[in-house]
Amino acid sequence: MGAISDDARRADDEAVEWVLLLREDPDDPDLRARFDAWLAASPLNAAAWADTAHAYDRAGDARPAFAPPVRTAEDRPVLPVGPVPRARPAGRRPRASGRRMPSPRALVAAAVAACLALAAAPGVLLRVEADHLTGTAEVGDVALADGSAVSLAPGSAIAVTYAGNRRQVRLLKGEALFDVRHDPSRPFYVEAGGITTMVLGTAFDVRLDAGAATTRVVRGKVRVDYAGAAPPVSEQLVAGDGVRVGFDGTVTRLGQPPEQVAAWRDGRIIVRDRPAAEVVDALRPWFRGIIVVRGESFGRQRVTGLYNAADPAEALRGLAQAYGGRVTVVTPWLLVLSEVRAINNSPSRSDD
Repeated sequence: MGAISDDARRADDEAVEWVLLLREDPDDPDLRARFDAWLAASPLNAAAWADTAHAYDRAGDARPAFAPPVRTAEDRPVLPVGPVPRARPAGRRPRASGRRMPSPRALVAAAVAACLALAAAPGVLLRVEADHLTGTAEVGDVALADGSAVSLAPGSAIAVTYAGNRRQVRLLKGEALFDVRHDPSRPFYVEAGGITTMVLGTAFDVRLDAGAATTRVVRGKVRVDYAGAAPPVSEQLVAGDGVRVGFDGTVTRLGQPPEQVAAWRDGRIIVRDRPAAEVVDALRPWFRGIIVVRGESFGRQRVTGLYNAADPAEALRGLAQAYGGRVTVVTPWLLVLSEVRAINNSPSRSDD
């Protein structure tokens, strides 16, 4: 992979600044004219903007109750990428007409509220549904009525239903480790996005993400079923086994030593030959802000490693250094993980 040039690095940094400026004052015609000029000044600018705008759109807009109003994704103006009427010399910082470009600290002040939204209380709907939930970087332990125990990973939520001869827990968000008290007359079910894990008495971990549910067994045996797939999925697991069942019906068998399952309880994230994007997703509930990943090819890289969830920024730096990326600290609440854009055959370099 080639080294990133100073111009490409500058374009990346300026693209981040433009996102924040345009969200702060999207209707300022002078600001838009300056943005259009910057966009047309260099192919590097256009490429950096395309990556950054896409990444921020995926991150989404959120607003805590104490923050000033911000535009939502639905009413935010679409920022065009295409021919523009005028250009400016390359290499200069973008400046809005009639006012000085704010310092980086002042520049992102308007974005801090949106960043902090991820650390704010969960949404109203989740609060209504959940019986137990955890916040950012919080691990919670729950004792259930039958003597079973649940450990909730940061940013997770469950709803508990015990009725008749059935014990059921719904994983509404995140990840949880279940240590189930043996009771042959009352099977224990964990439902995550329609994917069900059934046990009599055992310990296992379930993680729910945007595309799948993953079950890993610490001891005993479980059965994972997904009736919504065609054909339906039914997988038997024992200690050390794991399975990731996609909502599209895909099944991936996994293996992990039982003592490493739910390493998040000790603030560790252990991955073996998994996409880098999964490491980032696992770190997000530990970070009191927003982590943006720019460049989809970086997220698809297969990675193996041990990461310290208690220090998400340092964990991201380690991931970037090992797999050809870099971490930009825009504010303490906003980290941008970028792939290094290749420009020649010299060795790659990553930095903060």
